[in-house]
Amino acid sequence: MRAAPVAFGVLGLFVVASCSLGLDETKIGAGPNATLPDRGTDSGTADVAVDAAPASVVQSCAVDADCTSTNGCTKGKCDVARKACVYDVCRAAACSASTCNLESATCGASTMYKYRPTQLSLGAQIACGNCAAAVYPYLFVVLTTGLTAFNVANPANPTPAQVPIVGLGFVPTQLVVSGSRLFMLGGQSGPGPSRVTLAYLDVPSSPFASKLNATSVLATDDRPAEGISLFPRSAGTAILVGPGAPSPYPSAVLVPPLVEPLSVTTTALAPVPGTIPVATSGTRLLMSGITAGLATFNFITAAGSAAPQSQAAVTIADAGQVSTARRWAQSTDGAIFWATNVHQGSPDMTTRATRGYFLVPNDTGAVATSPGVDIEVYDVPAQGVGANVNSIAPIAMLDASTAMIATQARENATQTAVQFVKNNPLGIVKEADNVTLRRQVLPVNFGVFAAATASNGIGYLVANDQPGPPAVATVYVFDPACTP
Repeated sequence: MRAAPVAFGVLGLFVVASCSLGLDETKIGAGPNATLPDRGTDSGTADVAVDAAPASVVQSCAVDADCTSTNGCTKGKCDVARKACVYDVCRAAACSASTCNLESATCGASTMYKYRPTQLSLGAQIACGNCAAAVYPYLFVVLTTGLTAFNVANPANPTPAQVPIVGLGFVPTQLVVSGSRLFMLGGQSGPGPSRVTLAYLDVPSSPFASKLNATSVLATDDRPAEGISLFPRSAGTAILVGPGAPSPYPSAVLVPPLVEPLSVTTTALAPVPGTIPVATSGTRLLMSGITAGLATFNFITAAGSAAPQSQAAVTIADAGQVSTARRWAQSTDGAIFWATNVHQGSPDMTTRATRGYFLVPNDTGAVATSPGVDIEVYDVPAQGVGANVNSIAPIAMLDASTAMIATQARENATQTAVQFVKNNPLGIVKEADNVTLRRQVLPVNFGVFAAATASNGIGYLVANDQPGPPAVATVYVFDPACTP
């Protein structure tokens, strides 16, 4: 059985903390969440069925009419990108929330919330970069105490309940979401073949699941232990990608169900020289590099199969001279958003702005060369002469045409500005006057942000911003549809 290549270039470029934890094979099936404190209850935390379907089932759909509910607290709709039903809990209107009485299945009085509905204190720090993921109504974060799932059906609840995860016997070092499936990568050890820990979890449609069931496997990899990474792939699959040397990005596709004994057989890629893997779109792996100061991109089709094919490179000249401060994010349906710092001046380059591009429209579309948009412009006295700003925190896509981006604030280098970018037409989300940017400045340095994720129209930024003691992480919650 072949496994999928994991995208690793993201970790290398983004300078985020990573974990390298070995696996005790005797602990497969042991839940790492047993030591986590209880955070109380809120709407959508009891083991109550939305409909006749069990709380563990992912309900597929094509249109909203496929997602009916007999529970007075919930309203069903179809997440077309995931082809899965979503059941909003006590949300009578946009930017409003209330609590569900689980006994009577009725909602309390609604309360309106703002652009930043709340923030969550997690009780421990996020343990690694790329260690947060969201599939409504659950937010997953790998803390130093283990993988934790929070029920975030109510975006304004500052103390969401934790939902136990069973069947996971290791602490993940990376999370990725493919459709309604959460993939988890753990430690790797051995001279080759090596042993690598993998797990996946099908996130149920029910907002009332009392537990989440993971499947863990200890796979044999034909490679020695090395810096492997994980990328999502279409149709609930994932791809494992090794480092660029000595063999160029040995890759393999993971297609559940994963059952032991599982052997991962990799195939080296033939990338354009100087490029690294940064994102995926459908079954394609996106490679990126900088040539003569300009950004270049190309796809490798069938990455992880026995015959991957490298496509022609595309140069994005619109950005001009780009810096090494770059970020990528992808949506469930294969769109890719790219953000980069762009330079000005010669011979002494300074950072002019952070610029964003909707680079790929969907899982079959080509790399777009259309112009980008300046998101945060640093050509102001506050930055000083000759400033070079490594200003981009992790980013996330809420859907194929909406991206959340956090950057160093132009007014203050110790603060972080959060904005949303829309496509068709391209621009930053503004207030009702169509002039004022819908922009939130957080009194936190952008460098402490470790992860970003989104689901069901809500964005989550995770920062190790509370040094303690005890040192804890904060999740900043955003709904771009709401006013400040």
